[in-house]
Amino acid sequence: MKAKRLFALLLCAIMVLSFIGCKKTDDITETDSSTGVTDEDTKVDDKKDDVKEDDKAEEKKDPAPVVEVKEASIDFEDGLYDFVALYTAPANADAAEFSIADFNGSKALKVTNMTGKVPYIAIDIASLVGDKIADVRSITMDIGTEHSDGNFYATSGKIIAYSGEDRMESNDPWSVYLENRNPNTAKAILDEADGELFVDGYQNMIILTLDTDNGADKGAGFASFYVDNIRIFDGADKVIKADSSVAFAEPAGFSDVDRANLIAVKNEVEVWSGDEGAAWAQGTGMNTIAQGGTFDPALITEDSVFTIYFQSEGDIWLVLQSWEDGAPFSWQRVADQGASIRNPSNTIAQVTYKQLVEYCNTDDFVKYLSMIQCESDMDWSVSSVTIGQRSGIVELKNEVEIWTNDSGDGWAQGTGVQTLADGGTFDPALIQPGCVINIEYKSDGDMWLVGISGVEGAPFSWQRIADQGNSLIDGSTCQITYDQLVEYLGTDDFVTYLSKLQCESDTPWEVYRVSIGYPTGLVPVAKEVEIPEFAGDVGDAWAQGTGVQSISDGGTFDAALIQPGCIYTIDYASDGMMWVVMQSWKDGAPYSWQRVADQGIAADNGSRAQITYDQLVEYCGTEDFATTLSQLQCESDMPWEIYRFTIGYPVE
Repeated sequence: MKAKRLFALLLCAIMVLSFIGCKKTDDITETDSSTGVTDEDTKVDDKKDDVKEDDKAEEKKDPAPVVEVKEASIDFEDGLYDFVALYTAPANADAAEFSIADFNGSKALKVTNMTGKVPYIAIDIASLVGDKIADVRSITMDIGTEHSDGNFYATSGKIIAYSGEDRMESNDPWSVYLENRNPNTAKAILDEADGELFVDGYQNMIILTLDTDNGADKGAGFASFYVDNIRIFDGADKVIKADSSVAFAEPAGFSDVDRANLIAVKNEVEVWSGDEGAAWAQGTGMNTIAQGGTFDPALITEDSVFTIYFQSEGDIWLVLQSWEDGAPFSWQRVADQGASIRNPSNTIAQVTYKQLVEYCNTDDFVKYLSMIQCESDMDWSVSSVTIGQRSGIVELKNEVEIWTNDSGDGWAQGTGVQTLADGGTFDPALIQPGCVINIEYKSDGDMWLVGISGVEGAPFSWQRIADQGNSLIDGSTCQITYDQLVEYLGTDDFVTYLSKLQCESDTPWEVYRVSIGYPTGLVPVAKEVEIPEFAGDVGDAWAQGTGVQSISDGGTFDAALIQPGCIYTIDYASDGMMWVVMQSWKDGAPYSWQRVADQGIAADNGSRAQITYDQLVEYCGTEDFATTLSQLQCESDMPWEIYRFTIGYPVE
């Protein structure tokens, strides 16, 4: 199950971050402009006499609508649209709202753009047509747009199809570029030669995006757009009937973003978006304010992290340029050659402040930075590049829920939870050294705890804990450490003195869940080398898998990869703990068959485990793995399966 989930995460994270790879449309009769929406203002006045002559000429040359039929698979006249879902995982996704509205003389699905980002509208074709899904060869729909000022502005986007067992991505462009062709008919074709046909049983669907909005660029607000008359065609160009009463069947990972191996950040600010390039080519990027751009390099501070939401088969990194006299860098790649942090899905990358300083030989970016760009060793596209600050939020394991569903006004405490000694349900013995109290919340302000004691002689009676911005927060999660509890309450004897715990904020707040757990110890790693032999390896409880043999023993694993500072990272499925077994068949080796970091010693969150170089040395009694290692295996105390095994290095 975990393998499918990880694979789905990869596909879902990749599919909507794509801005390249449009398939050929040579054989498509389109009503759209061949060039899409231009950078010019395409506003058209109400008076026909004012229409530009070139627009008239273009209209005359424009072919008839793609399909002239009255029948539709979905016409929205019944008011149903549960088969539609909003995809919000990408960094540039808009929190769009759906409704049924009158448009162009009939009912249509209205998509209201709320923040000016990109709406991703998923339509569940598989559920709509049922057992006819494999017959689908093309899909058309009428798309219309409007702006709040009542004037017309051009818009464009894509229809992205996800086909086959792996939900492979392909896309076709759409545009509404003339007022007298609003709505316009968009068409997506599933090319059998390119493997784009839908397959039964694999939740094949389409996602409609609105990527370019000339009205927003001209200050007219954000475009709302309408979808009507969805027509799903078979190979004979016959309309396939659809069941509009079905609900969207969400694929695994549809609502998730793969943030494994990434640094937790807060206060993300978008630097630029919608960029792309060929292998080893830099994109448009963004100039600093001093160079006529919009990026303020003063945003780069010691806790800064750049996050890149991208699609590429390769690595991705930043290029920094300085055009200032005496600058310590002029054109500099930062965190290239695998040094950027990336999630396992290879859809999000991060570059840290320390890496910026290391590669550019300066911390004075305000003075020297002129331009920042992206680059990859393969063709690439970027949906968004942001800068944020480390939140300090850590991933927890062994969490125990304390209470849920609480709320309060600014500077007001909630209901909270009472301890067992005071007639409640919370056992304060759970508060042990190293623990973290985790609060999932909603508030525009800070979040913290209040500790209350009614015990005579207690070192506190009513005490705020980690208030005034001293708790770790990222806008949705707040964490307070054991050391902070001791510091603010003046005791480590919570069992004796604590009567009640509450939440509080300086603005109205709502808390969804409060729990107590322990840091997993997992760290972000870069320069990872995957050991492919481990993918799909399985074993029973206390049984080792096939693993991999070293080159010196006839296998494929180069034990010289095990170097000081390295970390094994294992993505797995098991209800138990995960570790490795090192074997040596060499005469005189200090180990022969050795478990490493077993019994919960490895950093672990239940699906990812990490074992350090120092642990390998400690358990095996040597640093000479290149000479001694014969076989490397995985093991757990419960049945297990491995999805990915890498050797990498931690990034501070």
